[in-house]
Parts: sequence; structure tokens; C-alpha cells
Amino acid sequence: MTTSAAAAIARLPFDKGRIYINGEWVTSSSAGTCDVENPDTAEVIATVPECTAEDLDRAVRAAHTAFYDGPWVNEYSGAQRRDAMIALAGAIEGSRGEIELLESLNTGKPIADVRAELDDTIDLFRHFAGYADKVEGRHIAAQTNSGFEGYTVKVPVGVIGFINAFNYPICLLAWKVAPALAAGCTIVFKPGPQTPLTTLYFAHLLDKTGLFPPGVFNVVLGGVAVGQALVDHDLVDKVGFTGSVATGKHVIRSTASTRNVRSTSVELGGKSPGVVMPDADLDKTARLVVGGCMCNAGMNCNALSRLWVHRDVYDAFLPRLKAAAEAMRLGTPQEDGTEMGPLIDRRQYERVLEYIRIGRDEDGAQLLTGGGPALGRGYWVQPTVFSNVDPEARIATEEIFGPVLSVLRPFDSLDEVIEVERRSEFGLAASIFSRNHQAIAKFTRRLRCGTIWVNTHNPLFSYLPFGGFRNSGFGRELGYESFDGYLASKSIIDDLSY
Repeated sequence: MTTSAAAAIARLPFDKGRIYINGEWVTSSSAGTCDVENPDTAEVIATVPECTAEDLDRAVRAAHTAFYDGPWVNEYSGAQRRDAMIALAGAIEGSRGEIELLESLNTGKPIADVRAELDDTIDLFRHFAGYADKVEGRHIAAQTNSGFEGYTVKVPVGVIGFINAFNYPICLLAWKVAPALAAGCTIVFKPGPQTPLTTLYFAHLLDKTGLFPPGVFNVVLGGVAVGQALVDHDLVDKVGFTGSVATGKHVIRSTASTRNVRSTSVELGGKSPGVVMPDADLDKTARLVVGGCMCNAGMNCNALSRLWVHRDVYDAFLPRLKAAAEAMRLGTPQEDGTEMGPLIDRRQYERVLEYIRIGRDEDGAQLLTGGGPALGRGYWVQPTVFSNVDPEARIATEEIFGPVLSVLRPFDSLDEVIEVERRSEFGLAASIFSRNHQAIAKFTRRLRCGTIWVNTHNPLFSYLPFGGFRNSGFGRELGYESFDGYLASKSIIDDLSY
């Protein structure tokens, strides 16, 4: 462990050997542990408990009791929940320096990226706090001679089991937890096993506010076994999952096979296309495309990893794209100026290198730049760009989750692109680079994707929903749509003639 990493971990204000259940830091019932790495160096920086099904049951029952018998739902007003969430946002802001360093060490993200993600995290809790005292129903006036009138009330769904991905630990936590808390739900949260540290820090800050009753927020740690126990538990009312398509499908099947059917929201994979039209600003677009693909070392479900370039500008655009990729600054993630970090662990590192081999040896694509390990340590891979890629090639259709961009064979008609993309198994995100408003309108209206960017790629906002179609999942994160997903409507019917 490097000296700076050791010092940062030693300063953590919570017990890394415990889990947070029912408002207390408790010992896991298992003697098993899980090592947490710094992907920049592949060194172990912490050891955390490996939870059991017994730990999970204890956490779910705490959340169940907190929901049905505790004050969070039954006594707190929406204004009280609002104020608790605003206080939590303030606590995160007050500790952001430590959180940023911890997140960067645990994920390998460049510190500049982590700072932006902390800005988003704080904003999300403040944004959704504003919904907490604005839960509204409808009144339906009595129909002529019916003698009845009705109204609806919206109530929180109940106990939510969250399973988070490793790629955005603190930011995706906020995406899920903030709207659920505002709605009045209680939570059992399982972070990705590679990146649990900022979730534990978050639990410490939530506890420190003294405004969240016991059982409202609980943390369990581990991999597949504890995740399966969470999905299968009959006292969980809804499951929110972010991860791979295969695991997401398993989660959906599992929630329907238990005694009590429960709702799900799943945000899964993507193979997001970008389109460069002949009127695009080629220099600026090259930089935006590389950023859209290589951000977070390509470990984004919405990464721009599949690029269409119009034939009229194809040959002129490729050198600009190559230069932009080669200009990406790799280096120590905690240093200002670093633009791309490493992959999360050895498994992902080997997976990405294997896809690069497939692109070169099996798909017959032309390697424009990159194509191998970088920096000689940890899990670093060079920003890699293939050109002249068959749209049906594996590297062009399968989610790689790494810094690999496939530039497809040149196209002549936007209709051709739309027709091919409408057959994709994914539907999470897309982007188009053009000044032609007719082309933009055609692309944005006809393509079935949850988010479509125009002359940019990746910006997301707390007030706009994010989610996909087909194998990219269903349900929405962010925006009012996310908050509404943690509420259920009740109809109250009154016989006025009684």
C-alpha cells in the first residue's frame, strides 16, 4: 500500500470491520472478509466483512420494522424528511475532501471526475429533498346520480433493496437513495463488492446527522450470495438494480418466483451509438467522442462506444479522433490533470484486453490507436480506437465496459443508421453531432433510446430522467419519474348517500 493510500484509509471515521444495520455498527455473523483494492496499483487498501444471509435478514427486518412501526413514515412529516435530507447533503459537503480522496483511491477515477460526481451527489439529495413535502393525490368529483366520489393518495412503496454497480459508488447511491428516502421508503443497500468504502462513509454521515431513525438505511456487503438473499427476501417490496444484462434478467426472474411478487427497476447495459454528420465541427466532435467513450475508463453503461461517421468526412475525421485519443492524459488518479484512470480490477482488465484481441484477430477491424496495457502497473489499458468495423462485429455489438471505441464503416444515409440501430438489443443512450435541425429531429424522434444527446455526450441532470428500453432495462433514475417510482397510488371511494 502506498503511503498516501495508507494514510487516507487510516483516517476513515468509521469501523471498516463492521456493517451498518438498524442505526448501529455491528459485526457480521461471518468470519469471511473481502479485500478492497486500489486499481491504480493493484494494492489492497482495506478489508471489509463478507456478509451472510443472516446479516441480510437482520437488515431487511430492521428496514421492515422502521417502515411499518417507525416514525420515518408514520410520524415524520414530509417537511421533516426534507430537512433531514438537506442536513445529510450538508454533511456530505462538509466531508467532501475525504470522500473524494477515498472514492478516487477505491475506484481509480481521476480526482477531477470525482469532484464533479460529489457536486452531483450533493445536488441530488437537495433536489429530491424538495419532493419530500410535495406528495400529492387527485380528487375525483361525484358523477351525476352516482352517489360516489373518490380520491387518490400516494404512499411509499415500502422496503427497497438496492444492489449497486461498482463504477459510480457514491453518485449511483445518491441516484437511488435520495428519491427513495424522499418518498418515505426504508432501504437495504448493497454496494458493488469492489467499491464499498464510500457507501460505508455515507452510512457514517447519515448516522452522524441524528435525523434518520434506526432501520431507515442499512448496509450489507458482499457478492452474489448476499445479493441473491436480498432479491429473494419476502419482506422486500421493491428491488432496484444497476449492473449487467445477464444479472438483471436473473434479478427480474427471482423477484417473480418468490412468494410475494415485488416490483423492480433495473438499469442494465448499453452499446450507445454516436453519429457524426458531414456538417459537424470535426475537431470539437473528435474530443467529445473520445471523452464520451473513455470517461471512467469506458466503464459507463452509456459510453459512446459505437460510432457512425458520414462517408463525406470519414477520412478527415479519423486522424482527429486518433489524435484526441492519444492526447488523453493517464497518470496517478489523485493528481490534477489526469483525464482517464484504470479499470476496476483484474477481471475487467483481462476482459477488456480479450475484447481488443477479438477486434484485431477475429473481427478484422483496423487498430487506429492503443490496443494494450498502459503505465506498467495496476489495471491500466490504453485508450483504444478501431476503425472500419463491421456493424455486426462483436466489438461493435457487445458491451465491453472499457476504453474501446469502434468506428463503424462509413455511412451515406441517416435513415440507414436509424434502421440498423433500431434492431439493437440495447436502448439506453445515443448522440448525434450536427447543425442540421432536420437531421437532429429525425434522429431524436425515431431512435428508441432513453437519453439522446445533441452535440455532446454524457451530461446528466437531477431533474431529467435516465433509463432505457429493451435490454437496457426499465424504470427510470433521476427526475420526478424516479421519485414517483417509489410511490404507489391508493384509491379511496366514498358513498355519499350512506
